[in-house]
Amino acid sequence: MDSKDIRRKFLDFFKKQDHKVVPSDSLIPSGDPTLLFTSAGMVQFKNHFLGQSKDTFKRAASCQKCFRTSDIDQVGYTRRHLTFFEMLGNFSFGDYFKKDAIGWGWEFLTKTIGLPKDKLYATIYKDDEEAFKIWEKIVPKSKITRLGEDSNFWNMGPTGPCGPCSEILMDMGEKLGCGKASCGPGCDCDRYLEVWNLVFTQFDRQENGELKPLPRKNIDTGMGLERLVSASLGKETVFETDLFKPIIKEVLNIFETSGVSRDAKKSVSELRMIADHSRAITFLISDGILPSNEGRGYVLRRILRRALRQGKMFGLSEPFLYKVTAQVSEIMKDAYPELDERRENIASIVKMEEENFLVTLESGSKLLEEIIEKFGNKKTIPGQEVFKLYDTYGFPHELTKEIAGEKGLKIDEEGFIAAQKRAQEKSRAAWSGSGEKDMTLYSKIQKDVGEIKFTGYENAGVSGVDVLAIISDGKSKPSLKSNETGEIVLKQTPFYAESGGQVGDTGKLKSGSIAIDVIDTRKPVEGLVVHKVKVTKGELKVGQKIDAVVDMERRKKIMSHHTATHLLHKALRTILGTHVTQAGSLVTPDYFRFDFTHLRALEQKELQAVEEMVNKAIRDNLSVCIAHKNIEDARKQGAMALFGEKYSETVRVVSINEPSDEKHLSMELCGGTHVSKTGDIGFFKIIAESSIASGTRRIEAVVGEAAEKYVRKLERVLDDCSFKLKGSVSDLPERIDKIVTKQKEMEKEIRQLKSAVATGGGKSDILNDLKEVNGVKVLATKLSSIDIKSLRNVVDEMRTKLGSGIVILATDEDEKLSFVVSITGDLVKSGYNAGKIAKNIAAQVGGSGGGKPDFAQGGGKEVSKFSNIIKNLSEIIK
Repeated sequence: MDSKDIRRKFLDFFKKQDHKVVPSDSLIPSGDPTLLFTSAGMVQFKNHFLGQSKDTFKRAASCQKCFRTSDIDQVGYTRRHLTFFEMLGNFSFGDYFKKDAIGWGWEFLTKTIGLPKDKLYATIYKDDEEAFKIWEKIVPKSKITRLGEDSNFWNMGPTGPCGPCSEILMDMGEKLGCGKASCGPGCDCDRYLEVWNLVFTQFDRQENGELKPLPRKNIDTGMGLERLVSASLGKETVFETDLFKPIIKEVLNIFETSGVSRDAKKSVSELRMIADHSRAITFLISDGILPSNEGRGYVLRRILRRALRQGKMFGLSEPFLYKVTAQVSEIMKDAYPELDERRENIASIVKMEEENFLVTLESGSKLLEEIIEKFGNKKTIPGQEVFKLYDTYGFPHELTKEIAGEKGLKIDEEGFIAAQKRAQEKSRAAWSGSGEKDMTLYSKIQKDVGEIKFTGYENAGVSGVDVLAIISDGKSKPSLKSNETGEIVLKQTPFYAESGGQVGDTGKLKSGSIAIDVIDTRKPVEGLVVHKVKVTKGELKVGQKIDAVVDMERRKKIMSHHTATHLLHKALRTILGTHVTQAGSLVTPDYFRFDFTHLRALEQKELQAVEEMVNKAIRDNLSVCIAHKNIEDARKQGAMALFGEKYSETVRVVSINEPSDEKHLSMELCGGTHVSKTGDIGFFKIIAESSIASGTRRIEAVVGEAAEKYVRKLERVLDDCSFKLKGSVSDLPERIDKIVTKQKEMEKEIRQLKSAVATGGGKSDILNDLKEVNGVKVLATKLSSIDIKSLRNVVDEMRTKLGSGIVILATDEDEKLSFVVSITGDLVKSGYNAGKIAKNIAAQVGGSGGGKPDFAQGGGKEVSKFSNIIKNLSEIIK
């Protein structure tokens, strides 16, 4: 059996045991916003374990995408550690307990998968007699090992839900053992492989340490698919399975065709690391995570750079991981179809990041070599130097640590952290979740009142609706009085709650003498809609009936902007290519912004083509149709889904039909509100296009009345410019060209005058500062009121006048020092180097510098220290 067979057999097995098979959650956790990544199968079921979910099923099974970096340094160097892996799990929420969990686990492994019973062992928590009695009916007592709390007892935290664990281990053979007499189940060596971990959540730990039985006991199990596949095939490592072998083969092919200088086949650990990291990179980007310098994006960037550096160490100086991600998508596309849909986009993002880092690696590596040489005798690189590499060159401090370690050096971690704090930089360790509020109260209310029905697709208002709950200052309240603000829950609502990028509705609530403004509408937990309100008249109480009316003028503007995002998405994919995928949006009544994957800025002609295509679709007055479909059927019909979004089995599909109605211009999975005809949008205008992240662009646009206002504003600007330049609008380009040309001529004249003054055309001659240092003519001085371009001209002129010598000239603008170093050819041949001199100067003035042997430049913040450089030229130029 290969991985596909085992993944399918696991889910089928538990489906037969009345488990709800739940699709994998995104690697961006939907069940716990405080987590950086989904790291276990139970994460998406957090509310189920807490009894706060609206789902009715009590049994679930899943194959969950997981990502962890806790063992990143061991990945590739051990037989089993990975960053990305799939976790098979079955779960019980107050339903079955130990007997069934253990029994089904044993049955699946021995009968369905066919693992040899004689090689399987069980571990239990030392005091778990219940688990022992169950296991002794299945295996001999000699195969049951009692272990302590450190390995076989799960805790959510210092207090709260917890419980004992039972692990199923497989003996992989003596040759993988440590050779110690004490070697057995529980040993840290590779002989006894943990296949499945069964967690029995049955206690509530009190502050005094007491374990109180939970009234509702849960089961949470986890089994790594990669480990199970390797165990079923009798392989010693997970890297010898169909999940990794094709990836490693692809890496080898790339290396061999590129003619790398090192024998890749002998570098097993490095190849395994690249394969693992390539899988992680592919899945992280597929779930909407993009490389950046903070949070999830920073972790993605870190592992991508680790893998790329391995390629560099093999002798490969060009991007290659983007090719490997295509192989990952090919292997995993059956289980995760979105990988195939996003294959091209994933590759383009990875390639751009690789190209950027190879430039960084080149410049940063040279500086790191100098730092290692400088501090080699001290055996520790100062934290400030490490941070400078990160801050200036984007060189990850982990990579600096790794390279320094290879040279026998350590880095000053505390100093690095201190420098980072001083610069107020964010690091991945500072991640504290999505900033979301405690949802416990909302979850309780949702459980009490049930799912709130949204009627706003069909109706702009609803009469006589019950007020189910009132919230103020984070607490449930019986009422809200005049001028008080709070949140209310209605039995049903026409107000759209903010989601999918579309802002929430506003409007009015009325009942007799009561008048209330609805300021915003949101959905704090699934199934619950809350309305942020201010009472303007009367007193609102729980249990009252009230009329709800949406501000439809505002809603119509939002609908127009939202439908326009779908037309824009289609236009971008048509004009730029199908690699374009939506990466986020914000839809308001006044404008919308649309984030999408693309490697470069759009040219003016491309923006114009996009506008023309969208406006044509608007003029064609196409039908906008809504349908509810099975998600698989919708995908097969070509419906677009958002990156990282989790969908239910039945989805809402928004289609914009061609004039013939026989095919779709656009089809997307979307829960937002839309116009019924594209002609209702009116007019579309792009107002901005920019970059928001590596490989991600943003377009801001307006439609309808907002677009008209924007165009009128542009017309006023043009009229104003025409008036000031005393011409018509059509004359503006010509008149502006004349002004720009004249300004350039004047700037050139000014530079020439400044150069003349600086070189002796004025009252002083800078050659008066000429010195002889170690038998070499050195001209070093600081000039005032001269820009860097003029400074370079002066340096060239002075070098010519000297014939043989070194010229070091500086100037200060805006309290910053800029300097240029130039050396005549004869001295370059003698060993003098302008680039090294520039770095020496930069080190003194708190900046950076560098260049070629004959010419270099740099800058710094400490202007006053340049006078010390002039006094110590012998040290600077050596």
